[in-house]
Amino acid sequence: MSNISDKEQSRKKPRIKKTLEQQLASAQMRLNRLQHKSKKEAKQIETRQKIILGAEVAKALDCDVFTVDKELVLGILLEIPHLHPDDKKRFKKNGLLFLASMKGRKT
Repeated sequence: MSNISDKEQSRKKPRIKKTLEQQLASAQMRLNRLQHKSKKEAKQIETRQKIILGAEVAKALDCDVFTVDKELVLGILLEIPHLHPDDKKRFKKNGLLFLASMKGRKT
């Protein structure tokens, strides 16, 4: 029986122990890969949200994304900091109602 185990051991590739530096470098590479993947996924989520926002703006203006009057929309948005708090509440309520009325919208 010892012959069989000797044969099995000789067939297996010898395990070379990694030095601490090699283990650290390997762990660092895995960490870098995971961080890159995480950043990539976060960017994809952000991009998706921007696309959805653009589509919702176009829907609110009852036009297509390519015909949105960007200057007008941006001009209106620049006025938001100067609005009275009551006006902000009213506009937000209207916006919530509009979003709730959109068919097929995911929250």
